Amino acid sequence: MDTSSARVAAIERTLRASQLFGGVERVDDFARVAVRRQYHQGDYIWHHGDEAVALTVITTGLVKICQPNREGESAIVALFGPRESIGDIAVISSGSYPADAVAATRDVEVVSIEKTPVLEAMKREASLAQAINRSLVAHSAALRQKIRIMTAGPVERRLAALLLHLAERFGDESGGVITIPVVLTRSDLARLVGATIETTIRTMSRWQKAGVVSTTADGFVIHRPDAIEIAPEI
Repeated sequence: MDTSSARVAAIERTLRASQLFGGVERVDDFARVAVRRQYHQGDYIWHHGDEAVALTVITTGLVKICQPNREGESAIVALFGPRESIGDIAVISSGSYPADAVAATRDVEVVSIEKTPVLEAMKREASLAQAINRSLVAHSAALRQKIRIMTAGPVERRLAALLLHLAERFGDESGGVITIPVVLTRSDLARLVGATIETTIRTMSRWQKAGVVSTTADGFVIHRPDAIEIAPEI
């Protein structure tokens, strides 16, 4: 197999493993026109207002979707990880991206497919149209989850809801301990739950001193899931 064929085969495997293209016929057609791109933490995959030109599937790392405000600050409205797609709604509606997409972890890789062949294929292939609809439903569910976190109550409960959400989507449980390979700063956590950085730091410090949660270079470790489930005042 030559280098070009090997590249297409590798991308096809990536697409077939994704939530968006997993059940789609003729994935090889999309693999031939797809492009792999790498980003480092803090890099912008796209900016708010950019034209939505491609369907994007995350292969490694995490991407945060940030909504800027008039003061120049931004709120993190969603996190997406491996096998998930981003920007679908903007692409399907042939509009612009309503928020920034930023690499949230040290190394992020995505596979991008220019929208024109995808939109044309949707008219012919029911499996692709159904997959896109499922993806849009999943994105709506992510927004509902964000609302659930933001309305969970005091900051402690909002942080607990966020960490448990990350644990459910990206965590690895072993011996009652959950490792979450998601690197987020205290500022990121604060923006995700709508709290001040000071309150977020105090809460995380209390949990760390009590042995409930610890922060590592690679993310978070929940040592006592039973304690964080009720988000106690420690």
